[in-house]
Amino acid sequence: MEVNFFKEMGVKNGISRLFVGGVHGKEGLSTINAIKMAENITVNGGSLVLCNFPPSPYLSTLDPLYYLSLAGSKLLDRVMKNQPEIYLELHCYHPENYTKLTRQDRKEKFGVPGLVELENGVLIGSVSPLIRSTFFDLNDFPFTLEMPCNPSEESLQTCREIMEIVAGSGNRQEIMEKLSSAYPQRVETLNSYFKDFSRNFHSAFEKIKQKSLKTPLKDYPALEKLINDVLDEGNFDLNPVQIKQLEGAFLIFKEYGSFKSCKLNTNKSET
Repeated sequence: MEVNFFKEMGVKNGISRLFVGGVHGKEGLSTINAIKMAENITVNGGSLVLCNFPPSPYLSTLDPLYYLSLAGSKLLDRVMKNQPEIYLELHCYHPENYTKLTRQDRKEKFGVPGLVELENGVLIGSVSPLIRSTFFDLNDFPFTLEMPCNPSEESLQTCREIMEIVAGSGNRQEIMEKLSSAYPQRVETLNSYFKDFSRNFHSAFEKIKQKSLKTPLKDYPALEKLINDVLDEGNFDLNPVQIKQLEGAFLIFKEYGSFKSCKLNTNKSET
């Protein structure tokens, strides 16, 4: 099956949505099945772009080097071009990795909370904090949907139902309310994750960005000192892995941030 896929749906004015699969490794061989199922779903105002990438070397999206790789650069190029307020990143996992993705201590081990299972092996959670803080506003909807590799019909149907909700909604609040009707306990967990991210990682990252405008950063030790100063001044609940992710997110921000600002200003001037 051809895994390279791209399709634009809806109208360009209004809310921008992007569903993307095949982010790394051979996952596109599985995610293409879900992406193609979204071809005929209803888009409620605004646009929806469907995109699936071909196989590429596997690098975790929690690794800053991924976003400097060819595959990561292609992904971010698409994100920057579409500037989505609603973003769904489709992945697949092998059975032996289920526990690693959903474990309760995942935040301590990997800097992000465990994904939440909806049903039929389909997991949901936020995208990597490395791009969550850099390319999306706090109240956007940038989420990850993980299906089993070589997904069953039942798993694909669950993915389709989630994609229908996302494509048919205009903002994060509307999506979460609809998801809550179907999965109340799961959404309660996701909302608690969001509150923690908002209070801690996101707030610390915003402070770091603000301070960087007034502080010359000539080398890595200067960045490390700036981050430590921000953490000392604020009451942020972040573990060592998350602090390291703040550094990675800032480096990605510096690499891509000026282009994003230019795009945002261009978009605003056209409206």
